[in-house]
Amino acid sequence: MRIGYYVGTELHYAPHVLPLIEETGGLLITLNKRTFQYIKNSKKNFEILYYKSLEDFRKSFHDLSIDILVHAGFSYKFFKRFSELKHVQVFHDIADKPYRFKKSLRFYDLIIVPGPKGKEDIVKKMLADHEKIVITGYPKIDTFLHSNFDCTDFKKELGLNISKKTVLYAPTWFRWNFSSFSKYIVSILRNLKDFNVIVKPHLNILRYRPWEIFKAYIMKRKNCFIYPRSVNILPFMAVSDIMLTDISTVSKEYLTFDKPLIFLSPRPKETIPEAYRWIWYCGDVIENKKDILHVVEENLDNPIKYKKERDIALKQTFLDFDGKSAQRFKMALEILMNIS
Repeated sequence: MRIGYYVGTELHYAPHVLPLIEETGGLLITLNKRTFQYIKNSKKNFEILYYKSLEDFRKSFHDLSIDILVHAGFSYKFFKRFSELKHVQVFHDIADKPYRFKKSLRFYDLIIVPGPKGKEDIVKKMLADHEKIVITGYPKIDTFLHSNFDCTDFKKELGLNISKKTVLYAPTWFRWNFSSFSKYIVSILRNLKDFNVIVKPHLNILRYRPWEIFKAYIMKRKNCFIYPRSVNILPFMAVSDIMLTDISTVSKEYLTFDKPLIFLSPRPKETIPEAYRWIWYCGDVIENKKDILHVVEENLDNPIKYKKERDIALKQTFLDFDGKSAQRFKMALEILMNIS
């Protein structure tokens, strides 16, 4: 069984895919030179291949003898002509936003989801039968939680002031104008002066709207740290005390750390579809930027305010973090090949 992992041009797909390929071995295929450079010098049990274009990759495809192609995005259409190939969809995040439910899900031989809600949503939309969808847990976080990551060392590496609480701001990018970045970044940096503030925007903000990042750097002060190029947000989550976000799927990932969440609405709350903001019942929602400081202080003083809601959402979204998510993924691939 030879497995290929296709991450295309997107660097931010890598943190999700790496725990999987480290478990199964195989080929990681990218069209992004930064992804190639990010991974190539790391200690690994797999091969990474870089192609300048999708067409170059497809021309070489038969020579690679791949049996299963694992997709972190919706890339089935590029490879459907290879009739003997099995296709596995793992997404690159929690995958619960409406635009993730594409009709092409019907064509994948196996769909991997992190928890019960992911499976229920796909079945309800009649995009796949139960038996095609396997709940494995979330290897990206599962592997991190069972790693040797040291919060104290990472705080020192970042230069955080250990006498101050740390606020993590992690906005989504500007697709569909749901990002909170433009509306709130100045207020966050200006009003949270008594805290360490880590700004970890979606990579695509720097990619498509670099002037927004420049605006943040202009406002930067002591105890403020901006990481527009960082690929993996989990270390920042681990050392923070609270997170501000919007509709980003990182809000679900943050549930794992059992810390307060605050949601910044980029426009009137009622104009954002509920499917994008169902998670907002797990924390306070801010619509007026003048409220940021007060709400942050209130939640840090009472971190269990929404604990019950967070616990419910956590169980809906993820299987237990037992360190075996990647193993369950590997087993699902083996079953797929045995029944084919």
